[in-house]
Amino acid sequence: MSKIKKIIVILILLILSVALFETTAKTLYGIEKTGIGPLKQKSYERTKERAASCYDNFAYAKGIEVYKKALKKMPSDDTLKVAIADGFFHIQELDSAEYWYKNVIDQEGLVSEDKHYIQYAEALIHQERYEEAKVWFEKFETKNPKDSRIKARLEGLDKQLSFYGDSVLFEISNATFNTAGYDFSPTFYKNGLMIVSSRETAPVTQFLKPKYKWDHSYFLNLFEVDANNEVTEFDKRLKTSYHEGPVAFYDQGKKIIFTRNSYEKGELRVNKSKVHIQSSQVSESNTGAVKLKLFYSELMENGKWTTPEPLSFNDANVSSGHPTVSVDGQKLYFASDREGGYGGTDLYVSTLTEGEWGEPVNMGDSINTEGDEMFPYIDEEGLFYFASNGHIGLGGLDVFRVDLNRMSTKVENMGYPMNTVSDDFGLVIKADGTDQTGYFSSNRPGGKGLDDIYKFHYTRRRAQSGKVVDLITGLPLEGAEVVAQTDAGDTLGRMVTGIDGTFSFPYEWNSSYTVTSTKDQYSNDRLQFTPSDLSKGEILELRITKELLVIKGVAYREQNGQELESVKVIVKNEKTGAVFGMITEDDGAYSFLAEPNTKYSFLMEKYRYLSYANSLTTGADKSGEIINDGSLMEIVIGRPIELNEIHFDVAKWDIREDAAKELDKFTQKLMDNPSIIVELSTHTDSRGGDRYNLDLSDKRAKSSADYVINHGIPAERLVGRGYGESRLLNECGNGVKCTKEQHQKNRRAEFKVTGFLPEEVIEEELDILWISPNYKSVRLSIEERETLAKTHRQSLTQQDIEPKRNSL
Repeated sequence: MSKIKKIIVILILLILSVALFETTAKTLYGIEKTGIGPLKQKSYERTKERAASCYDNFAYAKGIEVYKKALKKMPSDDTLKVAIADGFFHIQELDSAEYWYKNVIDQEGLVSEDKHYIQYAEALIHQERYEEAKVWFEKFETKNPKDSRIKARLEGLDKQLSFYGDSVLFEISNATFNTAGYDFSPTFYKNGLMIVSSRETAPVTQFLKPKYKWDHSYFLNLFEVDANNEVTEFDKRLKTSYHEGPVAFYDQGKKIIFTRNSYEKGELRVNKSKVHIQSSQVSESNTGAVKLKLFYSELMENGKWTTPEPLSFNDANVSSGHPTVSVDGQKLYFASDREGGYGGTDLYVSTLTEGEWGEPVNMGDSINTEGDEMFPYIDEEGLFYFASNGHIGLGGLDVFRVDLNRMSTKVENMGYPMNTVSDDFGLVIKADGTDQTGYFSSNRPGGKGLDDIYKFHYTRRRAQSGKVVDLITGLPLEGAEVVAQTDAGDTLGRMVTGIDGTFSFPYEWNSSYTVTSTKDQYSNDRLQFTPSDLSKGEILELRITKELLVIKGVAYREQNGQELESVKVIVKNEKTGAVFGMITEDDGAYSFLAEPNTKYSFLMEKYRYLSYANSLTTGADKSGEIINDGSLMEIVIGRPIELNEIHFDVAKWDIREDAAKELDKFTQKLMDNPSIIVELSTHTDSRGGDRYNLDLSDKRAKSSADYVINHGIPAERLVGRGYGESRLLNECGNGVKCTKEQHQKNRRAEFKVTGFLPEEVIEEELDILWISPNYKSVRLSIEERETLAKTHRQSLTQQDIEPKRNSL
């Protein structure tokens, strides 16, 4: 082989070796994917695996926290954000789920399962952002055209007002016996109720009772509520260390069928001063999940209940729960996730034959959907009630009814206020002449706990419904007074709209009426109508508008006046303490609705820019525009920025009072810019010896830096250094005669940015309610947003939770 050929072969081998090494390194250590070292990569992978394991074991609250730790280690991995959003969705923290979904949901290829679209849409519905929800339902529908849930949800969004037709005919109140935990699925029992609750039981045995890993709350038990709303624990023979309930009584209250976890671990029970030990019994599905079963017990002559026995059709691999029994005791209705159904959980019926409950039969696609149907109840007239998130509704679980005597009858949504955008379920009802009374469960805002029981009274008189909306935005208005009058001028009623802006009043079909809407600081609207002239289901709409006070501005780059996008504009209402934020788009603009006679503080910040902070106080005017622009200086590493008015006594480096004020301002600037690393320097003029000036300025710089560090700035972000007379700003060097003013220019303090920390989400910013930077597209008023911000901050102090009613 010639010498030239040998050289060519050696070069090719070297190139291949280098390429092979790079490929191997990228494969083994994830260099190309993550840009972090192998040890950090392994730590990140272990953390992510631990979080996934928590989810596999239904410990979502714990899993969320572990996923957040993984995200801190790998901020670029957006799949972690999807996982965190999923966790919050599972524990029904829908506002948090929406927060985590919104930044990743539209990234091409990131969302691997279509379910994320529908979950994001449900979170948006929870916030009453219906138009946005439609976009994601339609995206899901494109890939799942046969899923009937989406058609029902989209139709429901288009018919929102139709659900408010009888709202004024309901009187609803939060039951006095609710707790801060879970209280749901009421059942009529004796002269009161039987409820399912996570409240604490007897202190003697409470410490023995484990907590539910889903959200660390106590397991569910059955409790009796008497006519005086006194709550006592139900018969302990029906109790285990895990979930019991919901329950159904029949045969005049002598027989009971109830839901229970399909296993119980060993436990101690104290009865008549004796300790009873019960051995553990475990029943898991093939997947290792613990399912639900139905149990039966009878009331003995001594007033005690027999030992519960499982129903014959129970199966360790499926869940069966939420029972209700027909008045004649022959039909058992319940929810189950057994195979052959239409969706997640379906409703089934079992018939009693020769003392045995027969094989369950699916109730069919007129009732069951691709979604979840659960919490059935049948009343004395054969009207069948159940909860579903698959039929046309307002959002979450809604309560529906159908007449089982006429199965061709279409399933009917019970409407507002029985149903809301939250989960509403577990209804029981009794007829009282032309009226109806009963109870239902809901996790709607304003309750005492995670799930609450509500009492309701419904009158069957006809009523005309309407809604008061903002003329500009079309959004519902709360607190508007509506007066309804007859042709003769008689007042039928005065109503004040709730958060949904709706009202309703009874009427006679062929009479004519006038309704007038008024609200403080708003215009009025008046409408005349005859009910018989209205289309079926037509809703009156009164439109009023408010004189708006708007604060608006533009964030721009100080160096050239260019508008800046992605600037965080954080606003604090100094009167209420409420904080909210906006992120500018490509025009750099922001705006929000403000209140008169109120001081607002502003902080505008952007990575690698010096933040801008100021404040303003609105006047007495209730309308108009107030301009508040902000300039942010782009940071150039190494470029000095002068600090004004930091002076020292002659030959000293102690921090004087006037210097402390300026250093406090500098400290705040560093707090407002948490990503910058700076050098704080001091300089002298040329008078005095070079060595003396250098030593004096260095002591002054370090003294100033120590002051700032002692006031809350980490030492690794700041270094103090003196330069003496080595960096004069003019020609006034040694031996040059200059004026006092020329020498003064050289005696200065300044700082320069020397580096950046990685951009991170500041913990305090997670507490902020982030809104649209364009007030015209924002659904809520500033007062409403501030209220939501307070509620959001309070919720962050509580542990994330998941209602056990979703155990199916």
